[in-house]
Amino acid sequence: MADAPLLRVSRPVSACSRCRSAKVKCDGKLPACTACERAGKATECNGGNDQFARGKERSYVASLESKLEKLEKRLAALQDACAPSAPPTPDHRHRNKQQKVDDDGEVEDLGHQCRHSRYFYGFAPDLSFSRIALRASSVSRILNSKPRARLPPRHTATRLVQHYFDKIFATMPCVNETSFFGALEAVYRDEAGAHPFDIFCVYMVLAVGTMSLSKSQDSAAAHNAACFVKSALEHADTVITPSDLKGVQATLLLVQYSMLEPAHFNSWYLIGVASRIMIDIGLHQEPLKVSKRRSAEMDLRRRVFYCVYTLDRSISMVLQRPFTFSDDSVLVSLPKGVNTPTPMAAATHLFRLRKLQSEWYQSLHLSGSDPLPNPTEYISHHTQLLHQWKDNIPPMSPSTRDWLLLEWHYLLIYLPAPSPKIPRCSSDALQQIYTHSLSYSFSFRAILTEAVNSGFVYTYHDALRTYFVGSNLLHSMTLLPGLGDEKAESAIEGIIFVLTQMMVRWPEVEALRDKFRNEAGYVLQRRRQQREMEWERLGGHVATADFGNIAFYRYA
Repeated sequence: MADAPLLRVSRPVSACSRCRSAKVKCDGKLPACTACERAGKATECNGGNDQFARGKERSYVASLESKLEKLEKRLAALQDACAPSAPPTPDHRHRNKQQKVDDDGEVEDLGHQCRHSRYFYGFAPDLSFSRIALRASSVSRILNSKPRARLPPRHTATRLVQHYFDKIFATMPCVNETSFFGALEAVYRDEAGAHPFDIFCVYMVLAVGTMSLSKSQDSAAAHNAACFVKSALEHADTVITPSDLKGVQATLLLVQYSMLEPAHFNSWYLIGVASRIMIDIGLHQEPLKVSKRRSAEMDLRRRVFYCVYTLDRSISMVLQRPFTFSDDSVLVSLPKGVNTPTPMAAATHLFRLRKLQSEWYQSLHLSGSDPLPNPTEYISHHTQLLHQWKDNIPPMSPSTRDWLLLEWHYLLIYLPAPSPKIPRCSSDALQQIYTHSLSYSFSFRAILTEAVNSGFVYTYHDALRTYFVGSNLLHSMTLLPGLGDEKAESAIEGIIFVLTQMMVRWPEVEALRDKFRNEAGYVLQRRRQQREMEWERLGGHVATADFGNIAFYRYA
């Protein structure tokens, strides 16, 4: 090993261009090689390392020089940007404003770009946007076996349409009323020559109005409504498109139907489709006033947006899922008629309620699990906002007002209920849950038993809300054993009554009714045992049952 030769490492050196052309040895010295210095050509010595691309030099010095050059350019650019500029001229301001208008137009046209691209050759004959959306949201194939419905007699259609506009359109005005009645005339005059969107809207309004009158799943009304939907879907490929306001309106009509008949479509997927079309065409951002849009067109855009917004918030909270889009991305004014007794007053007041609930739902349920530093103050503040909303309810029909008050009680239960940000309820929060659970139960039972409210429209989601209210009622009774028993038992009976009534319309509710009845029986039995133990001990310590957090059940 001692006689082994030393290991030598040679460093490859690239000859400069002058030595390479003269075919002489180059030692690669920097900044000029020895041969170039002797010949007096030091300034012309161009090393081979300098011939590589910038940023990939083999010479360490050359790479440093390249980085220094880049930094000097960046510094010069920053100095130019920070230099005081002259005040903008009128022409410059006009160009900026025109640029903003052009940008708004580009945002609104994003949905059209894919369809008008030179590389877009259209959908395959058996594939379209509407078919993909409907296939993803379909729960069953029941509609495939239904026959196509014909238009009902004109007087029947008039009654169904009027029922729709009185009970459903009042809080969900997703179509233009004047345009719809014009479409109704056109379809009844010549259905074959009418516009596909007009035909779709007429059949869907007939379907939603008919289904809202159905009292059982096997009723004639439910069958007729499904047949109307079958007729409307014949035009789905033309109407439900990803780049048009009419596509959002058509999808919203399907969402309304799916809330009344969840056995056909999944409302969660449909509202997701409507939200994505809405965002693609830019409804969530207000265009600038300089675009000179007509007032009626702007009002319709706002109404359609807030219908999507309202249904997205409502469905997400009922199913306890995240929103499709956040409030941070929204910049849209409320439609007209916010503070006046117009047909839009109820809808705009509902839109305000959804904005209130969206704020605290995102904060409490969609913003991590770090507890709030002062949950009592947070709940008190938002409870006060909900009370202010109730005090400002505008004049409207009794049935619409009753429905809004049910929503109000429901949100005052949802707000203080256990959440990731507020995992444990205070005694004041439990008292609020208990009080409004009683009011919700008594009010809903009265609505369903009074003949005056025979036309009251409720959906499958109201069954989920009722079970949620009942579960929170039991939760509050368990943690606050001192609450009155007679009112609580009456409220429990009211919850069971409401779920039983809805079970006739939706058989799936039977599982919720039976589960709540078993839970209520357990809670009431434990409360009786606690009272007996308290009487026997004559003022001794009363143990409370730990019923746990039953406030949040997830539904598929």
